[in-house]
Amino acid sequence: MNKPKPWSWRKTALVATAVILLSLLGIVLYMYSQVSAVFDQGEAGSLVQDTDPNIAENGDRFYNLLLLGIDYDEDDTGRTYAKDKGMTDVILYMQIDRDTGHVNILQIPRDTYTGPDIGGGVRSATGKLNEVYANGPDQQNRINNIANMLYRMFKLPVDNYVTIEMDAFKELLNAQGGIKMYVPWDIVHKDKDTGEETLLVTEGTHWVSGDTAEAILRNRNYAQADYKRLETQQYFYAALVRTFLEDYKLPDYYAACKNVAHYINTDLDITEIWGLYATFTEIDPANIFIIRLPGGGTTMPEYPKYNSYALDRDKTAEILNTYFRDAEMPVEADKLEIATEEDGVTWPYGVTNDPGKTLGQVDSGAGEALP
Repeated sequence: MNKPKPWSWRKTALVATAVILLSLLGIVLYMYSQVSAVFDQGEAGSLVQDTDPNIAENGDRFYNLLLLGIDYDEDDTGRTYAKDKGMTDVILYMQIDRDTGHVNILQIPRDTYTGPDIGGGVRSATGKLNEVYANGPDQQNRINNIANMLYRMFKLPVDNYVTIEMDAFKELLNAQGGIKMYVPWDIVHKDKDTGEETLLVTEGTHWVSGDTAEAILRNRNYAQADYKRLETQQYFYAALVRTFLEDYKLPDYYAACKNVAHYINTDLDITEIWGLYATFTEIDPANIFIIRLPGGGTTMPEYPKYNSYALDRDKTAEILNTYFRDAEMPVEADKLEIATEEDGVTWPYGVTNDPGKTLGQVDSGAGEALP
């Protein structure tokens, strides 16, 4: 009788490896099954952006993602002009350059002045960008309202979108145990009725809960109001990116998805989302550039009850051509549907220009580390 051959260590290692790989595959497939059906377009609908055929697009070199933070708080500064509809409290245009691997992010102030026409003959209630998503002509696909307005004003194409309710940030951070963040100045809440001020967060590095992060992200009690708030938010984005790149593992991403998926509307499917995740895990924060649009506070004659943020059209065109277009495909300022001084725009407090910075620069200047 032939004796059976001894079971070698190599076979044992191969079997063990196969079992581990199959187990990991099972875990990934389970995670996929748990979150894949949650992401959908919801009220945002299908993206079909109207573009100008006479303006050359950048082709396949750039991938352009529109990120919107949706706020349903009707009590926020008395906003009642979009009842039961979400307002775009955060507007970010993110562009990935496939040639260089760099990411450029455009911060668009929510109070940006759009003019009275928000599309399809619909008149704006405030003249501000943050109501366009909710009140524009396409109520079945609200994403088109703001995507088309951004194209009118900036000639920026949108490939995909993600909307996320502002409450998601609070729930995510509370569920994940908070985040280490540098707060660049004291965060002070001012009661709109009494004028009484309350110190919420002091300048410095803090372990920030979801509730505290919400207070930081929403606060507009600055001399430059919305513009200054955008700078504060940069420190939050830098902290979030650092946490995701350095501290999170696959189970952490899964838990994060489970916690916030029901707050998200997107036209990306789960495989595309994982593809973006894979892309971002390879990007150095030093290669993520963020910049705010130039302009200043004003009150337009058509909307005397509302303060808005009027853009400087020529400087806006310069920023867009420098950071968000191919150098061979600039768009002239007069092609941008942005109100100018000829339309009655004034800047009583001056025009603010942001030179921009990388999230790596934001984070490196973020104070002392926590013990």
